[in-house]
Amino acid sequence: MDITRKLLFPTWRPLMRATRLYCDSAVRSLINFPVVKMEKGKSKYVMAHVYIHGMMGSAKQVIRSSPRAKYHLHVYDKLQKEANGLGLCTQGLGGGYLVYDPQNKYIKLYGRSGVLGKADHEKAKEILRKAYPGCKIDAESGEIEP
Repeated sequence: MDITRKLLFPTWRPLMRATRLYCDSAVRSLINFPVVKMEKGKSKYVMAHVYIHGMMGSAKQVIRSSPRAKYHLHVYDKLQKEANGLGLCTQGLGGGYLVYDPQNKYIKLYGRSGVLGKADHEKAKEILRKAYPGCKIDAESGEIEP
């Protein structure tokens, strides 16, 4: 018993501190990760889950758009680099097109991504409504295609 205590006890506390610091930084990164980043005008957008590796239950849905992107995957790749830089993982949920007019406070969601599929525009509308409470948001009606 004394041998185990002498070997285990000195190493146990520093290991727990290091683990706690790692977990706290990942959680902090996920909490501070911006939910929406978009630019004015017509652009391609993607919706994705951002989460801590191995903890998909704590995923956060985010939206990213870029008017300069040629394909939806370019927007997703940019999001993935942003998340990976903070030690987070991503999972694409779909894409579409977004029109943002900040002067008239208007956002329109429609269409689909050829590679990622159609994003759930109604969920995207809910996310955008929280981020831009004063904007009128229109989403394309219809069911999500398989």
